Amino acid sequence: MISASAIETMNAGYKTDDPYPHIVIDKFLKEESLAPVLEGLRELQPGHSWATFWNNPIDNCTYQKYAFNTGYNETLKNLFTELSSDSFIDAIERLTGITGIVRNETDLAGAGVHKILNGGYLAMHTDFNSIDNPTHGKLERRLNLLIYMNPDWKEEYNGHLNIGYKHSVSPILNRCVIFNTSSKSWHGHPVPLNVPEGTCRQSIAFYYYTKNVNGVTDFEGRELSSGTTWRV
Repeated sequence: MISASAIETMNAGYKTDDPYPHIVIDKFLKEESLAPVLEGLRELQPGHSWATFWNNPIDNCTYQKYAFNTGYNETLKNLFTELSSDSFIDAIERLTGITGIVRNETDLAGAGVHKILNGGYLAMHTDFNSIDNPTHGKLERRLNLLIYMNPDWKEEYNGHLNIGYKHSVSPILNRCVIFNTSSKSWHGHPVPLNVPEGTCRQSIAFYYYTKNVNGVTDFEGRELSSGTTWRV
């Protein structure tokens, strides 16, 4: 489902580390994959019992967000399988220079579908840096991959991904953002959504991990933590 042009772009490596290593790739999925992927997303309706929902109006960090990590149709299952495959992770490692990424594993913490409803936001934050995995042991989070799937998205809807405090990326249909996760990788979409009824901001998220080798610290020398750091 991933386009050949996306892989070619990734093979060239990151072009910037401002304010931290990242890349924006348009037309990430093949054109013929868009309709079945969008149908799979439509089937994941807010209110399903398998979704996590953040809807506390006094929560300054996350509001009106649904996260789905199950209930996918076959198209979405196949996409997650491809994102974790040997061939795609080879491309991820060429892009980032990070090696030893866990492969062929779709059940790692954080992967899934995210939907933000009107008025929702995600404050600027850096992500947790480690998880305990029953198969692989202690893992460190190294990369985020986000595929935005929002047809006919308008600038006035807000929802732009802030990369650090320097770049703003509109979450348009079939746009992918990949970036290193570290103590410097501040990101979020802090401006509340302003969307018409029946519209939400939806994305497919996949996170990449390597095995911890330092025992009590991560690759940056930070204490291992399963918590998110927020700026509100």
